[in-house]
Amino acid sequence: MLLSACATKDFVRETVAPVQTSVEGLGTRVQAHDDGLKALDDRLQGSETRLLALQQEAAARAQAANNLPAPPGLLMSALLTDDKIKFSSGRAQLTEQAGQELDQLVAKLKADNQPVFVEIQGHTDATGSEAINQQLGLKRAEAVRLHLARAGLPLARMATISYGESAPLADNSTREGRSTNRRVQLIVMR
Repeated sequence: MLLSACATKDFVRETVAPVQTSVEGLGTRVQAHDDGLKALDDRLQGSETRLLALQQEAAARAQAANNLPAPPGLLMSALLTDDKIKFSSGRAQLTEQAGQELDQLVAKLKADNQPVFVEIQGHTDATGSEAINQQLGLKRAEAVRLHLARAGLPLARMATISYGESAPLADNSTREGRSTNRRVQLIVMR
């Protein structure tokens, strides 16, 4: 009988030992998962804290932005082509009809009663050299600027720029195309 009890103890040890090892391995894995979950929880809490701080910062910026004046933006664009302004080829003088068009623009701006900035862009056709066309575009823009100033727009609120022949709207090989390209464009910004 003694032998059978010993054999049973050995049998139990052999059977229980792998199960016990498996249980210990599972315990180690559970502990590792618990540690991983704790680390994730800590990261989540840190992310929530950062998110809250970012939300508060965004709210503060939005409040500050509400107290600022509106940024400048395009109010309107007026294209004064050859059919309205009548620039002769190689010329920068405004006709009476061109003056009337510009006076209507000034009246509209005065009626709006808003501070505006006007960029006056001079353009030419491709007749002549690039350097001459650059100068001619500037002269056309300056002629418009001076007329607008005489009509009551402050000089400090206007700027001129010449694009010469570099930005055509139409083909320069036709008479109509060249006529379309001889233009002044006004960009009115608030």
